[in-house]
Amino acid sequence: METLSVLYEITKPWLMFIGFIYVCLKMIHLAKNRKAGAIAFGLFLQMFIPDPKAQITIEAVVERKQEVKKQQDGNAKPKDDLPIDK
Repeated sequence: METLSVLYEITKPWLMFIGFIYVCLKMIHLAKNRKAGAIAFGLFLQMFIPDPKAQITIEAVVERKQEVKKQQDGNAKPKDDLPIDK
């Protein structure tokens, strides 16, 4: 009985690694078929795993919004040019 517990302790990391690979392959298969479980699992992981490029993405979006706002301000016609119906 002691040999079985020693054998289990030796193979436990490999069993966990193989289990992790199986779960990853299963999630890939479910994601390709667009199953709700895979999408929910991905969203759940995204909440807890930080995005390393999040700050860069936020800065790029802010710059684009500022450029669009400047273009809209430059292309806007003054309100004085509008005809007034009296």
